Amino acid sequence: MNDWLYIYYSIKSRGLNSTLSVLLTSFGVLIALLISQFSNHIKNRLSTDGKNIDIVVGAKGSPLQLVLSSVYHIDIPTGNIPLKSTVKLTTNPMIEKSIPIALGDNWKGFRIVGTTLDYIEHFNGKIDKGRLWGDDFEMVAGADVDLKVNEKISGAHGIMDGGVDHDEHSYNVVGVLKPTGSVLDRLLLTSVNSVLEIHGLENVDYHNKNNHREHSSEQHKNHEHEHDHNHEEHKNEKHKNHEHKDEHEKNETHEKFDNINSNFEKKKPDTKKSTEPEITALLIKTKSPIANVNLPRSINRETNMQAANPALEITRLTTMLGLGSKSFAFLSILLISIAILSIFSGLASNLENRLGDLAILRAIGYSKKRIFKIIALEGALIIFFGIILGVIMGFGTFEILSHIIAPLNVSKANFAINSDFFIIIVLVLIAGIIASVIPAYKGSKISVANQLSQNI
Repeated sequence: MNDWLYIYYSIKSRGLNSTLSVLLTSFGVLIALLISQFSNHIKNRLSTDGKNIDIVVGAKGSPLQLVLSSVYHIDIPTGNIPLKSTVKLTTNPMIEKSIPIALGDNWKGFRIVGTTLDYIEHFNGKIDKGRLWGDDFEMVAGADVDLKVNEKISGAHGIMDGGVDHDEHSYNVVGVLKPTGSVLDRLLLTSVNSVLEIHGLENVDYHNKNNHREHSSEQHKNHEHEHDHNHEEHKNEKHKNHEHKDEHEKNETHEKFDNINSNFEKKKPDTKKSTEPEITALLIKTKSPIANVNLPRSINRETNMQAANPALEITRLTTMLGLGSKSFAFLSILLISIAILSIFSGLASNLENRLGDLAILRAIGYSKKRIFKIIALEGALIIFFGIILGVIMGFGTFEILSHIIAPLNVSKANFAINSDFFIIIVLVLIAGIIASVIPAYKGSKISVANQLSQNI
């Protein structure tokens, strides 16, 4: 008889036990794969989306909620902060760069983010089609957003899909970004003023700090040159020189004011708007690790705002997730262990009933190695079917959960065939083969004469 045919009938003869072993194996593989896939996805997204963001400043509330909503865009913001409250903060010498974030609207579940071009540069975003925005109510779409250049859309109030549409204002999509593998891919980006105007707030001008200081310095030098020239030409006119001196001092004061307000400079107030401008958060990159510790303490103690360190908050989050992951990992190991023991038990108990058959096989010419191979392959085949079923169930379950669970759906979680995937498969397969070795070895050592004499 063909070896595979013999294995088939042997497994069929104990169908219930074999089916149970396959199911236990598959459930163990399923849980192990889900833990691995979710852990890797969360770890990769946290690392990519939070890269080089040292501090997040926003409204008082949960620090973790502030980080999740402003950095990872998977939670509801804690509120808004007055723009003027961030002016002095952005001139702090410990800060290397600051990026404003203004939230409040969405389009079909994709968040509309009012920010600056620095935000795109932070994630190394590149234009795939069209261009970057230059005016208010021009928009750039992330790679995962189904929009094309020159499309016009209206945002809806709220972070989640289903809010009231802002029909009085529409955005013109002027560009689409290339995929970055970061949070940028699922956002709709526009100017801060676009978001402020829709919500009836005063507009602001955002200036690059260095450019603004260079402009002020150049203006100061030009003024000094003019002062010297007038002094030589009218040195006997004391009254005019005195007026010029007063004007020079006034400009020096104005220059200092500009340096303090180097990140945000208010436009002339619109008579139709009386509400002070607000933003959702300020993303900060500091100049040193010490600033990551000292600056949040200072902000939390001296202002009405809240400063959160993303690294600390994410560490707390992963610690909480780690406890759950360890529990599920233990359950996975337990199920796989039970499956392995079930295979061992099935082969060992069935061996007692098959000793006569094995003796006949040995009598008609089957070698010990061949008997060993048949029994070992029987166990390996059961574990193999369990692994295949577990992989199919794991892939299907992951896809379903990634669509049902909002944060996974928003972050585009995909089943990845990585090193952890192969490690799980190989380890389970090896464990199943090892469980089959002992019964196989015992079956190959059967005494043909003794067994046949007992059957007679």
